[in-house]
Amino acid sequence: MLAFVIWDATARRLFFARDRMGKKPLFYRILNNGSFAFASELKALIPLEPVTVDRAALRQFIGLQYVPPPRTGFTEITGVPQGHRGFADGKGVQAESYHDWKDIPVRASGDASRDIVSLLDDAVKVRLQADVPVGGFLSGGVDSAAVVALAAKHLDRPLRTFTMGFPNIGMDERAEAREIAKAFHTDHLEFEAKPEDLARVAEYVINQYDAPFADSSSLPLMLLSEEASREIKVVLTGDGGDETFGGYRRYVAFDRALRLAAIPGFRSVATPLARIVGAEFNDPRFIRVADATPWAKSDPNRAYAEIFCGSYFSSARAAEVFHRDFLEQTSEHDPAAFVAKQMGKAGSPLARAMWFDLTSYLPDDLNVKMDRATMAYGLEARAPFLDMYLVAYALGLPLKEKVSHGKTKVALKRALRGLVPDAVLSRKKRGFQVPLADWFRGPLREYWRDRCLDPQGPLALYAQLPAVERLFDENTRGANHGNRLWMLLALSIWLDRYA
Repeated sequence: MLAFVIWDATARRLFFARDRMGKKPLFYRILNNGSFAFASELKALIPLEPVTVDRAALRQFIGLQYVPPPRTGFTEITGVPQGHRGFADGKGVQAESYHDWKDIPVRASGDASRDIVSLLDDAVKVRLQADVPVGGFLSGGVDSAAVVALAAKHLDRPLRTFTMGFPNIGMDERAEAREIAKAFHTDHLEFEAKPEDLARVAEYVINQYDAPFADSSSLPLMLLSEEASREIKVVLTGDGGDETFGGYRRYVAFDRALRLAAIPGFRSVATPLARIVGAEFNDPRFIRVADATPWAKSDPNRAYAEIFCGSYFSSARAAEVFHRDFLEQTSEHDPAAFVAKQMGKAGSPLARAMWFDLTSYLPDDLNVKMDRATMAYGLEARAPFLDMYLVAYALGLPLKEKVSHGKTKVALKRALRGLVPDAVLSRKKRGFQVPLADWFRGPLREYWRDRCLDPQGPLALYAQLPAVERLFDENTRGANHGNRLWMLLALSIWLDRYA
């Protein structure tokens, strides 16, 4: 992981570069006097001269929940994309990608299980090297369990592990993490994120990310980082396992949607059926499938884009909530169109979906979330699954070794048999979900209303407040709009600070 700048005094120019996976950030701006200013945080560059809110970045944000570089949320400041290098001199700035995964040597024996464990073991061993205490973030999932299992093997003392849970049992993995900690004899600590914690730190968390950012798991991660930093200075994480080995449930849903769309006449009944089922069982995944179905046969990239953006604001839902003039003025920056373009044209639709997650969602959302949350407390996060040799190997695996017949992480789970408890390998993926829908119905109800429904507030410049209130009321009656309500809250707080 790296982001650095070198001043060449002889040539009088700066060289800058950022790591392949986007683990560390780098931003720059050209000042009115021609100076080149750079930093690892936007907050260092914002005060130098006045900044302007980038409406195109806001349009991408409402569908993605993050702002992809080179945009940052400010028209005057540029984000260096992952895997890029460049020069800055009196003639201006030139930047380019320096990285191609085909250039990374892949060590393959012909036995995928042995190769995966060997590469992951090497990645963990390298990241244990430190002259300060090292620990691990532990959930109930496969990836963090694998990292902890291998780390424990290389240490002559118990590994310190940390877990954050919630009062909502359906979203709490503390019991599962406890079992894993017991299996590998770790020195385990667990904490609970409560709604009052969100009210206490919401604005701090949102402001810590500088750019518009609405990944709700940043809240418990920030709280977990604060607690862990009291005990350790370096933490191992399971980040990257889903993108490299095909772990998301949406991959299965997307694959099935493509197969069903090929059935003659199915598309005409799929959309209304999905909406009915989604409403009946209060499952937003069916609604996202309904939004994607019309595209599944004619444009698979756009179909996946609608599934991805549907967690926040799909094209249809954005049209209901945001002002028409804002959407029309930023139409070239439609987030679903961005996802579809980033997926590219090479490989199968499912492979292209995974490519988008690896090259955009992972570096620009998940890595940003982890970096800001941990570094806010002087905690260095290291992700063995993002080791470049392991990633290069995973990219070369056949698609059926990742997602097949409704199963995810096929090759990885097979490789980890005997290393990780069987209960972990067979457990359904839950993710680091926050019970926001429940919290906005109860303890955070008035806080949200005060911040998001003020007709004089900045959110009213972009969103139609009656439509915003309808979302809130639907959530109160039982619909799950937690992510959308959190996004609107994050946007309101961010605009209040910078607009």
